[in-house]
Amino acid sequence: MSGVLLDSLAAWWPEVILSAGALVVLLTAVWSKRGQIPLILSWVTLGASAWALTQTGVSSNAPFFGLIVCDGFSLLFRWIALGSIAITLLMIMASQEVRASMRGEYLAILLLMGVGLMLMVEANHLLMAYLSIEFVSLSGYLLVGFPDNARAAEGALKYFLFGALASAVMLFGMSLLYGMTDALLFPELLQKIQPAAAAFPQGVLLAVILLLVGLAFKISMVPFHLWTPDAYEAAPMPVAALLSVAPKAAAFGLLIRFLSTLAPLWQDLYPIFSSLTILTMTLGNLVALAQTNIKRLLAYSTIAQAGYLLIGITAGTPIGVQALVLYLIAYLFMNFGAFACAVAVVEQTGSESLDAFRGLSTRAPVLAFACVLFLLSLAGIPPLFGFMGKFFLFGAALQAGQTLVAVAAVINSAIALYYYVNIMRLMFLQSAGEAQALQPVPALHLALGVCALATLFFGLFPSSVLSWLGPIRLVL
Repeated sequence: MSGVLLDSLAAWWPEVILSAGALVVLLTAVWSKRGQIPLILSWVTLGASAWALTQTGVSSNAPFFGLIVCDGFSLLFRWIALGSIAITLLMIMASQEVRASMRGEYLAILLLMGVGLMLMVEANHLLMAYLSIEFVSLSGYLLVGFPDNARAAEGALKYFLFGALASAVMLFGMSLLYGMTDALLFPELLQKIQPAAAAFPQGVLLAVILLLVGLAFKISMVPFHLWTPDAYEAAPMPVAALLSVAPKAAAFGLLIRFLSTLAPLWQDLYPIFSSLTILTMTLGNLVALAQTNIKRLLAYSTIAQAGYLLIGITAGTPIGVQALVLYLIAYLFMNFGAFACAVAVVEQTGSESLDAFRGLSTRAPVLAFACVLFLLSLAGIPPLFGFMGKFFLFGAALQAGQTLVAVAAVINSAIALYYYVNIMRLMFLQSAGEAQALQPVPALHLALGVCALATLFFGLFPSSVLSWLGPIRLVL
C-alpha cells in the first residue's frame, strides 16, 4: 500500500506543494507582522507548483486507488487553475478593497481553492467529485465574505444558502445513483449505467438530473444562477473575477468527464441541456442590458458566456468538447482582462457605476484600448481569441445538427454586442469632465498585458492553442 501511495504522490506533487504552501503562508501570517511576506510565499508556492506540473505531466495510472486520474484532459485544466490563481494574485496586489484585509488567511484560502479546482477535474469517483466541489465552494464563501462589511456578509450568505441547497440535492442524486448501480468509480458507472437504466429508467434519469444540479450551480446555469450577481457585487473585484472563471472551468471539466460515463443516457439528457443552453445565454444577455453596475453587468455576462460554453456539451461530439476547452482558454484571458480593467477604474474612481468609465480614453488611453480588446473578444469579434472560440463552438453545433442552438447563439452574440459597445461608447464618446487621469499599479499592468497579449495573439494564431487540445479524447 505504501508503494501505491508513493506512486500516487509522484503524479500529484503540484497539489501537494499548493497545500503545503498554503499552510506555510497561514503560519507565516501569524508569526510575521510584515504583510508582504505571505504574498511573496504565495508566489513562490505557485511557481513551485507550476514547475512540478511541468515535471509530472500525464500519468498512465489512476492515483490513490482510482479516486483521481491525472490524464491529458485534467492536465489542461490544472494549468487553467494555476493561471487563474496567478492572475487573481496580481489583481489582489492592485486592489485596495482587498489590501485592507489581505492577511495570510486570505492568500492561504486562495491557494487551497487551487487544490480544490485541480481535484475537480481529476475526480474519477462520485465522492471525490462531491468533496472537491465542496472544497471549492467553501473557499468561495470565505473569499466573498472575508471583507469586514455588511454587503460582503450578505453576499456570502446568499452564496452559501444557494450552494448548500445545490449540494444537498446533488448528494441525494449521488446516493440514488449508487443505490441503483452499486458503483462509485466513473469507469464502473460506465459499465453499469445501461443495465441500471434498463431496470430503473425513470429512477436513473432522476438521479442523474439531481446530481447535475451541483455542477449547474457552479457553472451558473439557469435556473441555478440567482446567486451570481449578488455574490459578485458583494465580493472584492479580484474574487469576483476568480469566481467568474476558475470554478466554472473546473465544473465544465468535471461535467465533461462525468457525462462521458453516461453515454447511454445522452438521448434523454440532450433535450434538457439544449433547452437550458438557450435559456442560459438568453437570460444572461437580456438582463445584462439593464445593468448600470459594472460588477452586475459582468456577472450576467458570465452567465451568458456559460450558455455559449454549454454548446460544446449540447453538441455531444469530440469536436464540441474540443471547442468548449478552446473557448474556456479564451474566456480565461478575456474575462480576467475585463475584470482587471474594472479593477483599475473602480480603484481610482471609487465607483462601480458604468458612468465611471466615461472619458476613459482621455484619462487612460492604453487602459481604454485594452478594455475594448477584451469587450470585443467577449462579443466574438474577429480576429480576437473570443471569435475563434465561438467560431468553433457554433461550428460544432451545426456539425452535430443543432441548428436551433447555433442560431440562438448567434442572435445572443448580437444582443451582447449592444451592452459591450455601450461601455465603449462611454469610454470614447462621453466626457469625464475634470476627472483625474488613471494610472494602474504595475501588478495590474502585468495582468492586463498578459491577458491582452494572449487575447490578440491566440486570436491571430489559433493553431498554437489547437495543438494543445490533442489530449482531449473524452466523448459524450
